[in-house]
Amino acid sequence: MKISGWRWRSIGFFTLVAALAGLLALGIWWQQGGPRHLLARILSSRLAQPVHLAHNPRFSATTRTLQISLSGLRIGPAARPSFAASRLTLTLALRPLLAGRIQIRNLSMAGPQLCLPWPSPGGSSSSSTLIWPASVSIANGTIRWQGTSQPPLTITQLQARIPATGEAIIQGRWQWRKKTGMVAMDVGGGPFLGPTLHWQDLRISADSTAGPAARARLSIAQLDFDGGRLDLPRLAADLHWRGQTAQFHAAAIAANLHTGSLRIGRWQMDLGSYGRMGGQLENSRQNPLRGCMAFHADLHGLPQLAHNWGFPFPTLRDPNAMTTLSFQGHGQVRDGHFMLSMDNGILDQSHWSGQMTGQWQPWRIHLDLQVDEFNLEHYLPPPTPGKAMTLPPLPQQWPITGQIRIDRLRWGQVRATGLLIRSTSSAKP
Repeated sequence: MKISGWRWRSIGFFTLVAALAGLLALGIWWQQGGPRHLLARILSSRLAQPVHLAHNPRFSATTRTLQISLSGLRIGPAARPSFAASRLTLTLALRPLLAGRIQIRNLSMAGPQLCLPWPSPGGSSSSSTLIWPASVSIANGTIRWQGTSQPPLTITQLQARIPATGEAIIQGRWQWRKKTGMVAMDVGGGPFLGPTLHWQDLRISADSTAGPAARARLSIAQLDFDGGRLDLPRLAADLHWRGQTAQFHAAAIAANLHTGSLRIGRWQMDLGSYGRMGGQLENSRQNPLRGCMAFHADLHGLPQLAHNWGFPFPTLRDPNAMTTLSFQGHGQVRDGHFMLSMDNGILDQSHWSGQMTGQWQPWRIHLDLQVDEFNLEHYLPPPTPGKAMTLPPLPQQWPITGQIRIDRLRWGQVRATGLLIRSTSSAKP
């Protein structure tokens, strides 16, 4: 019995020593930043990017939630991180966590900086497998979108309050091409985040505070997204630029992210007294870069319209020229190129038809038009008798090529039939 008691005392003593040693080791590991290094390695393996934490995570708990706070979080290389935040706080539901499920009730970020597009490894995971927070709050955030050939678009001073349901509010300051302005969004309904969305009364506004005053207002009565299909029954936008106003309306907008298909049942741009344009659009379900469209336009006073909206337009001899331009037709889009077939075209008193082909980047247009009768005297001074007819030189950056066939041409004392005018690019844009 004495030996047995001695053994129990020895076991108890060594157990106490081992527990104290374990606690001491745990304290040293914690003081040396062990938790932040471990968490950084776990996140790095999940995100396929280097992850850095300036401090150990902090924990606080209630009977219903567990709060994890990360300070000095950086994802990506130190010179150009994909994401960084001075503080990021996750509030998790405690009961699902004890059952092995992660349920984020709230995500709060202070001073986050996000650089897009997000670098993706070989495969991208489905958005349905992501763990979406029920609500999000952002204080003094920054988002930077760097395209391949375009100047970056930056949003700074970003403030956001996105609850699970109710009203979400986002606002900030944008900067692009040395222009700045304010942007704001508010929307009702919910959920606002996740693979399934139901938004109501979405309103987006953007103002320019540098250069000519500009303002845009976008209104969407309802937005539904089920993880693959996006539906917008109606969309309306008001555009204000240089004191001018235009309204844009669209209906029956449906997009499928899995197939890349897009359909706009009807769209119309109303330019007030200057006329309107409209049409339909539907792209291929097999190839998102291919599609077809139908369109029509009825415009008036093009020189004044271009001047009011700040677009370059040549000076015409007759101030009443180009008072009417109308056409209708259909077109196709394929791999960054487009083709438009136009008929029933009217320019002032001339009737025209033909095709226009081109590409988006770099901007190129090729014309093949047919005009029945054209009075060039309305647009250019008549030629001097006895001298060769010379058309004015093209601008240094002229992206339009092609040909125009004119059945009957009038230009001062000149009368011509079966005229063919060709245009070549004078310089690379």
